[in-house]
Amino acid sequence: DPSSSPTTPGTTPGDSPPASSPSRGGSGRGDARFGAAEGDGPYVDGEEYGYDEEDEDYSASDEGVVPAAPAAASAGLLSRFGAVVLLEVSFVEPDYLRPWQKSPQGSCTGTGFAVPDDDSSAGGKRRLLTNLHVVQDATDIRVRKHGHSRRWRARVVARAADVDLAVVRISSDDPEEVEDFWRGIAPVTWVEGAAGGAKGGDEKGGTGEGGEDEAKDAADSLPPLQSPVSAVGFPTGGRTICVTEGVVSRIDCRNYRIKTSGAAPGKLLVIQVDSAINPGNSGGPCFDGSGRVVGVAFQGLDGNDAQNVGYIIPACVALNFLAVAAEDDGDGGYGGVQELPFRWANLQNRSLRKFLRFDGNSGVVVTKVSPLASQAHGGDDFLERNDVITHIDGRELGEDYTVPLRGDELMNADFLITGKRRGERTCFRVVRDTVSLEIEAVLAPLVPNCPRDHGIDCTPEWLVVGGLLFVPLTCPLLSYGAAQELESSGYLAIYDYMDEELKKFRQDNGHSEIIILIDILKADVNFGYDFHQRWRKLDSLNGRKLRNMAELYNMYVDACRSVEAEGEEESKPTEFLEFIFRGESRIVLETRECLSSEAEVLEQHGIPKAVSAGIFERAERERKGDENVK
Repeated sequence: DPSSSPTTPGTTPGDSPPASSPSRGGSGRGDARFGAAEGDGPYVDGEEYGYDEEDEDYSASDEGVVPAAPAAASAGLLSRFGAVVLLEVSFVEPDYLRPWQKSPQGSCTGTGFAVPDDDSSAGGKRRLLTNLHVVQDATDIRVRKHGHSRRWRARVVARAADVDLAVVRISSDDPEEVEDFWRGIAPVTWVEGAAGGAKGGDEKGGTGEGGEDEAKDAADSLPPLQSPVSAVGFPTGGRTICVTEGVVSRIDCRNYRIKTSGAAPGKLLVIQVDSAINPGNSGGPCFDGSGRVVGVAFQGLDGNDAQNVGYIIPACVALNFLAVAAEDDGDGGYGGVQELPFRWANLQNRSLRKFLRFDGNSGVVVTKVSPLASQAHGGDDFLERNDVITHIDGRELGEDYTVPLRGDELMNADFLITGKRRGERTCFRVVRDTVSLEIEAVLAPLVPNCPRDHGIDCTPEWLVVGGLLFVPLTCPLLSYGAAQELESSGYLAIYDYMDEELKKFRQDNGHSEIIILIDILKADVNFGYDFHQRWRKLDSLNGRKLRNMAELYNMYVDACRSVEAEGEEESKPTEFLEFIFRGESRIVLETRECLSSEAEVLEQHGIPKAVSAGIFERAERERKGDENVK
């Protein structure tokens, strides 16, 4: 359960992440909620050495110096506590099932830590790193240093939903107040080699031996199996800093997304540890035996599924994000990790290998290629369907799409792409119609088939027509709220279809949307049409295929205007609205009744307008002839 969330929403089928979804209060949303039962102080190997800041025997200087601790705690680790901070977050979440509403205000806590300045950042601005799910939808963020009772206000300046990370800065018009916060704070030291990422080519784009050596840098920065790690943070059970110790259990390559795994840009490296990652640990640093940060705590398995299973984001992944955030000066311009532009299938079947005229013993076959990626890289000079990929960045692919990480540790090859920094090249060695080729490309994030992240590429939108509630299909529609609430709304009726759509590559850059009927708000105009807790995908209106919500709204407006203008010359009213849904189900409403009942339906359900502002604005631009409606 993510170290900041109070509940553990259900996961979707498929390649879901290793842990329960990040949510506030645990290794997910914002970690332990305020008011959580206070337990004992932090422990190391079962020995308590926490300090109650209200205890009269407890003291800490203005510099944030930590009092001496029992011998059980490492002096080197204690010296780094000054970089670790408590985040107290107030948040208001959207409600995608009732998109005109917002959820009641909530609050949670999480952990963050000071990271080294980056010279490329304007003015070398000082930064705190945490999990995005800790500060998602925040209305107020307060930061408390270890050993201090004062709270400083902060704000999010960069966020990365695909790696669940965010950069936070102290927010004040008074420079002295900012200096007060940073006084006595020494940023953490990252594990050696983590800054190298999973590079696959040299600065000039070459991919020979250099690509493999640079990829090894990322592997070398990962802690060895069974090496000790310490998670430091402010989990539930107390108000003081807490340390849990364990060992590295596994290095894996997994999907970080929870309920919408099909929309992931690719799998990323993840470190599994057996130290507890509890609500409140999210966003905190995990140190190795030398006091260097090997990763960021972000998820933990629910106790019902496993015990002492936690997950941390490797330092190399975190540093890739921080490098881009520094380039963009923290303006929120982070676009995402380099994305897999193809889909693949294994080559274990002899008949398939013969069909492809491939006589090798390793590699995978390309089954789909992103049209947008192909277009960006020149079509014929890029990957094609039925290409057999034998090597990525000089590393031989197994027939199950694995490559050696280090020694005999086999890993899903996605990390060779998703682990790269912006602008770094990838080299594919492929066999096409028995001819060996080398294809080099600088990959980038791809426009998804459905919007992925609230506040980044989508916000709640809606259109009400005769009580029919239409919304665009987005990942937040499937990921916000409790699993029980989502299931009771009727999404399971077309879950397989939606999951398939999330996995598809987008065909073009146009503003196309998948329109979903998620409810029928009961009224006389729609009497006789039962919803039966079944979402439906809208295909057409009055025989016309629909590209997006703006087009649907414009067609409805035109129909209403036509009945209002009935009797005028050259006027041909659109008397009925025939909605055809996937599976050929149909709803027919009278246009005039939809128009006349609109105010009553909106008032009964507390809806401010029949259409959300975003759809209205796009519809206006589309009506004026702007083909690139955004």
